Amino acid sequence: MTGRRLSGQVEDAASEQDRTLDKLQETLLRMGVAPVTLSAEALDARARRAIGAARLVISVGGDGTLLAASHWVSGGTLLGVNSAPRSSVGYLTLARRASLVRILTRIERGDLLPLPVARLEIELDGTILAPALNDVLIAHEQPAATSRYRLRVGRRAEDHRSSGLWVATAAGSTGGIRSAGGQPMPLDSRRLQFRARELFRIRGRGAALASGFLEPGEELVVESAMAAGWLFPDGSRTAVRFPFGARAVFRVAAQPLLLFADAARWAD
Repeated sequence: MTGRRLSGQVEDAASEQDRTLDKLQETLLRMGVAPVTLSAEALDARARRAIGAARLVISVGGDGTLLAASHWVSGGTLLGVNSAPRSSVGYLTLARRASLVRILTRIERGDLLPLPVARLEIELDGTILAPALNDVLIAHEQPAATSRYRLRVGRRAEDHRSSGLWVATAAGSTGGIRSAGGQPMPLDSRRLQFRARELFRIRGRGAALASGFLEPGEELVVESAMAAGWLFPDGSRTAVRFPFGARAVFRVAAQPLLLFADAARWAD
């Protein structure tokens, strides 16, 4: 029974996705807009250029779809549509199928404006990666293995053994880092937050850099002490190898994301 129930939930979500896409296409065409449709599972160089050149990007799915699209939005705005709210959290999304017409009409009229939301810039061994909207997890590729790294903030440095290190923006402060004991931040905050997961503490020794905040202009530097370390920006879709000796620098990205969002969700 459980297998059939789960299968039914997946089928329902897929059906909701199709109905939401149809509704979106119909609404945009009535507004005189001919959309370009892309798959979040196949964001090749051509698709990334199209997203970067768009004035308005609309993601249809859940938070994962919105995060995947957000990495390539540059000068435009981003609206998230939760296509299956019964099974998808959609914390970053603003619209649903029932509210699509109303929200798009407000955007067209200029009654609804996007919010500038801070993103996280990642510099890996001198190469700038696509900015993360939510967070980055630094961890060993095996979940049960110890994550070893050295982190530095200003003149302070510390060696860690933990199950991973979170680095999050305000948008991501209600996600994984909060579950690890972090603090939610207002959506308009431009600070970053970092926090070690399950940090191993030697008896009698403190850990000054177990967690903390970074102001704009400050940097968090992390050096890998793992042969099989990885960076996971905004989940697992864009995992990047972080081998022994690699150096990653985290800072507030210069360009925020213009996101249509409900800032009240981050107020609690």
